[in-house]
Amino acid sequence: MSVQFVLASESARRVSLLQQVGYEFEARKSGFPEVTLDDPRSVVEANARGKALAVAEMEPGKVVLGADTIVYLPEERTILGQAVDSREVERMLELLRGRVHEVYTGVAIARADSIIVETVVTRVRMGKLSGAEVSAYARTGEGVGKAGGYAIQGRAALFVEEIHGDYSNVVGLPLNVSCRLLESFGVYWW
Repeated sequence: MSVQFVLASESARRVSLLQQVGYEFEARKSGFPEVTLDDPRSVVEANARGKALAVAEMEPGKVVLGADTIVYLPEERTILGQAVDSREVERMLELLRGRVHEVYTGVAIARADSIIVETVVTRVRMGKLSGAEVSAYARTGEGVGKAGGYAIQGRAALFVEEIHGDYSNVVGLPLNVSCRLLESFGVYWW
């Protein structure tokens, strides 16, 4: 099978999710400088669009999938991006423990001048973690580079009490929406 599209990301989670359902694709870093805005939907849509268009410009005629994921605490109107180190993982988990947060992912599919963008939101309830659990998790390094400082597909699965919405969105790419949007550009998983 030949390459069906270009993923404007080198995220191991996104690559794994897409491979898991049978897509053949190339992964390419977009180089797009991510924007920070106050509204979570606007942030993920702007970044997904920017990533997809940056790679579409480098890959004329090819279908490109761009995505961006953030964690949002609605009570505080706080956006959490990717944790850069273990201290930030700890800080983020302290904010999330015992609370409901929302995971937003913007998905953009582009080819030439044509682009569609959609956002998926999943609500997650984090358990009331002890300080020892937060510190132990931060020391594993698993949450570094992850939105909200945790990886639900790893050890952090122990911390999640409830999910309302798309699980794959919390991992980093909502497969159902991504698949549907790719199909609108003639790209199928089979």
